[in-house]
Amino acid sequence: MPQRGLFKHFMEKAAQGKVPLACHFDLTYQCNLNCVHCYVVKEDRPELSTSEIRDILDQLAKAGTLYLTFSGGEIFAREDFFEIAEYARRLHFALRLMTNGTLIDEQVADRIAALYPDLVSISIYSTTPAIHDGITLVPGSLARTIRAVRMLRDRKVKLEIGSVLMSQNINDYSKVYELAQSIGASFRSDPRVTPRNNGDPFPLRFQINEDDLSRVWKDPIFTEQPKHDPEEFLSKDDRGDILCGAAHMSFYVSPYGDIHPCVQFPALCGNLRSEVFENIWYHSPRMLDVRSTLASQLPICSKCNLVEHCRTCPGLAYIEEGDFRAPSKTVCQEARIIGDINRGG
Repeated sequence: MPQRGLFKHFMEKAAQGKVPLACHFDLTYQCNLNCVHCYVVKEDRPELSTSEIRDILDQLAKAGTLYLTFSGGEIFAREDFFEIAEYARRLHFALRLMTNGTLIDEQVADRIAALYPDLVSISIYSTTPAIHDGITLVPGSLARTIRAVRMLRDRKVKLEIGSVLMSQNINDYSKVYELAQSIGASFRSDPRVTPRNNGDPFPLRFQINEDDLSRVWKDPIFTEQPKHDPEEFLSKDDRGDILCGAAHMSFYVSPYGDIHPCVQFPALCGNLRSEVFENIWYHSPRMLDVRSTLASQLPICSKCNLVEHCRTCPGLAYIEEGDFRAPSKTVCQEARIIGDINRGG
């Protein structure tokens, strides 16, 4: 079996066997930037300590987790980041880092390279400082981020440039793509702007309009983006009747130890300060509810004539409608546009 086919087979077996293969772990909600579209809402409770995180990582390794993405907030805002990351590498996780890059200097770049991360994803919203810095609300942030990208490139770190498309930067994505190409990084962007994780719709005011959304979905820059996340290797046919990988092969851990099905699906399934991970993964009523819901059972979506064009996201439906079985307005708009394009419209 070719390597790609073998990997796809591995993903299918993980989803079918309910192996918690991929974890997105926000280590902190602290950040040195103030991005206008950020989904994070800080709570008045302490974030996980170093020792608590180490214990959680032990539990995840025991449960079979392989892919571990550290994100935030800004991961390098934690003084103990490298202690945590080096411990994760000793547990043999395939480590991925998501960062804005502004806190990376030569010494930090050396330590990142020594982790041999599977991928480092850095956010760049525009190559024009006024636009990028206008989104982060921190003057000079673009220059610091690009400096970090170049330092990591010089150290042969595998890089991805990530960008959320908004009304402010919709005309700049091709330049960000060209920047990624010039430094040998992959490029990933998405036109989905999501509400904050408490349901606050404020970030939605930055969504692009339908004309721009149609332009995006006709552009090979987006339709031919490389696959990095395990679930992306599973097409709808591969997934069968499950909604997505959330609660089947992937999950999210918050800086407070909360477990959700996905970073974009803030349905509380348990907390690792008071519960053991495997008990939450296999026995949480909410996790089991998500896991047992089949695409064919969705009361509206299963009967929709756009289902073949739909990038189903139960998390967005949960945030927007309070019900993960309901249609998401964001997803429905996108499906209509993709359907028109596929029909030659």
